[in-house]
Amino acid sequence: MKYPIRPFILTIFLAFGSQSPAMAGELFFGKDDGWVLFQGPILTEEMDEILSQLEDKKPKLILLNSIGGNVLGALQFARYVRQNQMNTWIAENQTCACALVFLAGIQRFSEGKLVVHQYLPPAEQANEKIARDAAWISVQRIIGETITLLNSFGTPRFVFERIFSSPELYEFTEAEMFVIIE
Repeated sequence: MKYPIRPFILTIFLAFGSQSPAMAGELFFGKDDGWVLFQGPILTEEMDEILSQLEDKKPKLILLNSIGGNVLGALQFARYVRQNQMNTWIAENQTCACALVFLAGIQRFSEGKLVVHQYLPPAEQANEKIARDAAWISVQRIIGETITLLNSFGTPRFVFERIFSSPELYEFTEAEMFVIIE
């Protein structure tokens, strides 16, 4: 479902979004710090700095342009967005970890598509030498944290089904997006 947002914000978003993908997540603040664009991957090791910048400026709207990233970083980012009563907006296709941040918005605006998939163990646990038990415990903990957080946002149940049952990328339909942003 498409909900138009002020043309100047869209212009800024498209200007930054047309650049090559960022190697790290970056924030670009708008006029009077009322809104911010997050661009790039969501990485746990950068999240403290990202949240510190947001805390300093306290925007009320975050525009998301991310290919996803680390789930633990996204959970931390999503908690901050919800605790600070921020609204979220996506303009283009946003995937995976970014979906958690989008769902944290008090009001959610969409001009794009939202794509999710199942969680995988962290890369460092992909090594066969690491016990499978450790990998499964990690995945189960992340799933538990994700369910708890999404429940606190009042996320529709079908979102959980899509996240946890889609080994490949799943793109929400326009009808599903309408329910998500309501």
